[in-house]
Amino acid sequence: MRKPEIRAILLSSALTIFAFPLAAQAQVAEEPATVPQTATAEEPQMDSQEILVTGSRVARTGMDAPTPRTVVGSDLLESLGQSNIAEAIRFVPQNIASQSDANVGYGASANVGSSFVNLRGLNPTSGTRTLTLVNTRRFIPSSDGGSVDLNVIPSALIERVETVTGGASAAYGSDAVAGVVNVILNRKFTGFKAEIDYGQTTYGDGKNYHGSVAWGTRFAGDRGHIAAAFEYQKQEGIGACSDVRPWCAEGWDFYTNAQTILPNGTLSGYNIPGSPGYGLPNFIVGPNSRQAFNDPRGVVRNRAPAALAARNKRFNDAGTGVLDFDPGLYVSNAGLGARQGGDGASTYADSLLRTPVTRKVAYAFGHYELTPSWELSGEFTYATRDASSVGSTAGPRSTYFVKPTNPFVPADLRALLNGTEFSLGKDLDGQIKSLNTVDAKVFRGMAGLKGEIGSSWVVEAYYQYGENRRHQTASRSRVNTPFVFALDAVVGPGGKIVCAETLKANPDPRSKGCEPMNMFGLNNLSQAAIDYVYRPVMEDFFFKQHAASANIRGELFSGRSAGGIGVAAGIDWRSEGGNVVHGNITDYADYNSNFGLDYAGSIQVLEGFGEANVPVFKDWVLGKGLELNGAVRWTRNRSTNDVTKETKVTTALSWKAGAIYEPFDMLRFRATRSRDIRIAGFRELFLEMVPSETGSAAGTVDNPNIPGSPQLGDDPTPILSGGSFALGAEKADTTTLGAVFSPSFIPGLRIGVDWYQIQIRDAVTNLNGQRIVDFCFKNNTFCDRITSNSPTDITFIDARRVNLGRFVSRGFDIEVSYDMSLSSIVADWAGKLNVRLLGTNQYDFLIQAAPDVPAINYAGQAAQLRDTGDFSSSPKWLWNGFVTYSTEPFTAALRMTYVGGGKLDVGKIGPEDPGYSTSLVNSISTNRVKSAAYFSLGLTYRLPAFDRKDGIELFGVFDNIFAKDPAIAPGGGGFNLGSFYPTNPTYHDTFGPRYKAGVRIKF
Repeated sequence: MRKPEIRAILLSSALTIFAFPLAAQAQVAEEPATVPQTATAEEPQMDSQEILVTGSRVARTGMDAPTPRTVVGSDLLESLGQSNIAEAIRFVPQNIASQSDANVGYGASANVGSSFVNLRGLNPTSGTRTLTLVNTRRFIPSSDGGSVDLNVIPSALIERVETVTGGASAAYGSDAVAGVVNVILNRKFTGFKAEIDYGQTTYGDGKNYHGSVAWGTRFAGDRGHIAAAFEYQKQEGIGACSDVRPWCAEGWDFYTNAQTILPNGTLSGYNIPGSPGYGLPNFIVGPNSRQAFNDPRGVVRNRAPAALAARNKRFNDAGTGVLDFDPGLYVSNAGLGARQGGDGASTYADSLLRTPVTRKVAYAFGHYELTPSWELSGEFTYATRDASSVGSTAGPRSTYFVKPTNPFVPADLRALLNGTEFSLGKDLDGQIKSLNTVDAKVFRGMAGLKGEIGSSWVVEAYYQYGENRRHQTASRSRVNTPFVFALDAVVGPGGKIVCAETLKANPDPRSKGCEPMNMFGLNNLSQAAIDYVYRPVMEDFFFKQHAASANIRGELFSGRSAGGIGVAAGIDWRSEGGNVVHGNITDYADYNSNFGLDYAGSIQVLEGFGEANVPVFKDWVLGKGLELNGAVRWTRNRSTNDVTKETKVTTALSWKAGAIYEPFDMLRFRATRSRDIRIAGFRELFLEMVPSETGSAAGTVDNPNIPGSPQLGDDPTPILSGGSFALGAEKADTTTLGAVFSPSFIPGLRIGVDWYQIQIRDAVTNLNGQRIVDFCFKNNTFCDRITSNSPTDITFIDARRVNLGRFVSRGFDIEVSYDMSLSSIVADWAGKLNVRLLGTNQYDFLIQAAPDVPAINYAGQAAQLRDTGDFSSSPKWLWNGFVTYSTEPFTAALRMTYVGGGKLDVGKIGPEDPGYSTSLVNSISTNRVKSAAYFSLGLTYRLPAFDRKDGIELFGVFDNIFAKDPAIAPGGGGFNLGSFYPTNPTYHDTFGPRYKAGVRIKF
């Protein structure tokens, strides 16, 4: 067959690559598969020029490094209108964007608006197992957990993003367990360029304003070069999920059908014969999620001691009378969690789809040739991030009882109460807005020296200083004792309604200024009462980092027929530390929502490393070439708790061995084996928390020793979470095996397939209170972390972090790339075509909390996890596909994102699973999540101007062009709190169809 015919066949079938993930849909939830990752556009051409690739410290010629690597270049980013690096990293399917502007939930996180890299979903909440580099150097962490916010890295001068998906601790040190993301900036840019663009969704929200400028020039006869860039982006938020998107207004969630309370006060459940819930599974998936007894007008909860006749009554708008309240279905006997249907606001009325973020980034770079062999360089970065989110305002706890003598209680309800107290449920978000705001500033400066010694040796050294300042405020946190005082209203002297505590002979000093609360009806709280009970809390975080490095690299035995032996060695030093303070707030532990206690600490790291790359043979009888690579790093970590003055030293050894074998020109095999380490970071070591409020949603557990124990909690107990100075080093063993195929008979085609296995031991594990209780009851593990007065009365749970976990992740990565000129098919056809497919398949994700606890395979769980921050699950299949057509003036790029289907919860059994029975405690009405595919189209047209053919570029992008709704996959949130969203925003598009248009100029 002639080459043009081969090319024509390939052209006609190129788009069918997109159909492969769709065809795999039926298999996704049932069995493992294989997926894409690294190979083609990322691998340098074989020539004599030395290059440094991410994942190795040795300069190379010819063969690439053995570690799998994916590269996303600036041309693709511009074609699809990506305006920051956080958007660019989403092109890499191995990255699990668990922290992003689309994953806000209803909490008050200090990281709101941030975007962190999370390869393989292995990042814990308070740390990172992925190392982020800028120009192959560490960047100052943006969070107290050690992660780098991609929003503060300048993207105006981005050249490419390299992602190494194998362990890289031997090359770069701690944190590179899952891999490395290296953002390479253009340090040779000259001229001027600017960009301005605007975008929004087709719903009219989510407006986005972005602009950037960059300038660079050479001076001193080309001995010097300087470049600078500035970037501004204002991204408006997208409102409460259930209010702004029809798919979210449906309110899909899952509900617990165990020990639910009926309007008549009796119990129902999957295991209670004769009850309405009997014969149904324990968990029900359905629409119309509401929170138990949550209504903006206030409702009398269906619980003692209220008289039965007074229960399930809601107040009218004025608060002057009561009406019947529809509590819905599957209402927990504890009065917490999600229920289906009935009166009240949606569970998702507080879940923003996107947080508003404003970011500014300034960057400058320069270098100067002191001599032809020695160069001095410097970098400067200053960035700010301002973001906010709306949280859920804490209403009255279920154990806060209103007295029937309260003068605000309507007469008709007082009669129904017949002298009994009642528990009030109320949604306060309509009158009291709890706004979480974060203002972060990052500075980084670097000075470096690079020189050549002889003909083949390079010496490089640098010092950098960075600091991060963050101020966080939550505008309204319930103060518990004042809340109780203000709820206990009485008629005082002169007929004025006052707080009962103020009438005592010796009132509690905290009752000073108490204003009684009228909690009944809409908007009846006085501003004075709101200010007395709901007060702001704040947190200031300051972190600084000094880092220095010196290394030498070169070649030994350059006369060998196979090539010289590349070697590198060096020393890295890092000193970092910070403090977190909260403004000396009085009675801070009495606040329902706070940011923890003050803490401070420092970490000093000294490391020595060496690496060698040995060509064994080249163009020999056994093949085209064989290279062996080895690296080793010794690490000494000294941590000091500045509060307790404790000090400890941790040492660790990491190493890597790799090989590349090329039997002939078209085929290359690669393999690595590495021991990687991660030493606990700032937040994991030093975080100090206030124990959760007893009886609150976060301070209640289900105690299996209590007869008829409901699954949503029946034992109020304080739970202490936070860091632990006793944490040791995590150890990971990573293996990769892969092949790259580049057939000479189809020029431009490259196929890469890599298998990986990551085994982490002594993983830092975050066990919440309920998991500790469950492990103790089922496995007799962690019982020493529970304090009890009796088996039915737990009084304290220690849920601080420990080194106990074992994680195993296995799967395949695949990358397919094909480049061709259309003139090779028909001479008159203009332009070039590039087809690229990236993806990943994770068929094992085994999580073992402790050695004597059975491992759970989370591979294929498509919904967000609840009550764990140790990792992020994912569907088994994730794909990103690109088809780009370009001519001199015009470029069109089509992107497909495919999210595979999977299970809603791997711990549950649905009708689709073998062994299903409604009598099982883990039975669920359906346990499947559908797959989804989202398409984006980018168009660019270049106009001649400023003596350039592309002096002006007009571009536009339309994302989610087919208006695909996200799959139903409720999850996230926490115990007793309900789901964050009815879908998984980590993978699915929750914004909806949206467009962006802009212009670029270059001269």
